[in-house]
Amino acid sequence: MQTYQDSVVIERAGRSLETECMTRYGFTVTFPPAGVNPPPNADDSNMPRRYGLSDPAAAAKYGYELPPDTTKHPQAPKLSAAAVAVLTGRKGLTPRAAKAPSSYRGQKVPEGGCQQEAFDKIGARIDFTLVSHLDHDSLVKSQEEPRVRKAIKTWSTCMKTEGYAVADPYTAFDLVPRDDSGAVSQREIAMATADVECKKKTDLIAIWYGVDASIQKQQVEQNQLALQQLKEKNTRAVKAAEAALRG
Repeated sequence: MQTYQDSVVIERAGRSLETECMTRYGFTVTFPPAGVNPPPNADDSNMPRRYGLSDPAAAAKYGYELPPDTTKHPQAPKLSAAAVAVLTGRKGLTPRAAKAPSSYRGQKVPEGGCQQEAFDKIGARIDFTLVSHLDHDSLVKSQEEPRVRKAIKTWSTCMKTEGYAVADPYTAFDLVPRDDSGAVSQREIAMATADVECKKKTDLIAIWYGVDASIQKQQVEQNQLALQQLKEKNTRAVKAAEAALRG
């Protein structure tokens, strides 16, 4: 998978090239800086809740809810209709928007606008569908493995002794006792804490992770050529982005 660090380098270069392209058409655009909103994980496969709630500190404070987002997100630039057309090649910012005219004030606009031109120069339009599919598939298959099924059942038994009848970690959230106010209640915190503690007692996450990783190793072997090609495309894109940033 493409790491967040790689995506930031590519995004920084892309925005720099977009700015240069927009200048050719008389637009001065200042895009928000890239890399100001780092995710809590290195990539999509390393989600903190891939196997359900697991952080005891978060459970004790927020229950099953996600911690509040306190990041100050920079505002996107306000663009005129003409600027949007040159930037995207469309009459709106969504991919489904109608195509804009192919020229602006006598100058031909690149197919897909300045955005497409910028990412074409870097080679950053990489289709990671295969990777995402394998990532999802490994998680589904891992739940069918006897070791994981047994571990989940043991976790469920542990939860029952704590007073919670829940079959698996993914359905736990649906059973959370909630107050009418919508705020995180002590009952929710108690259940979330028991959830994490039972995972620790039964070694559920370590077992599940081991099976999941084993399946992914098999996937890598079975799809080695395609994955290697994606890796090489990503490496070339990062190097091209770094070169563009150097000018």
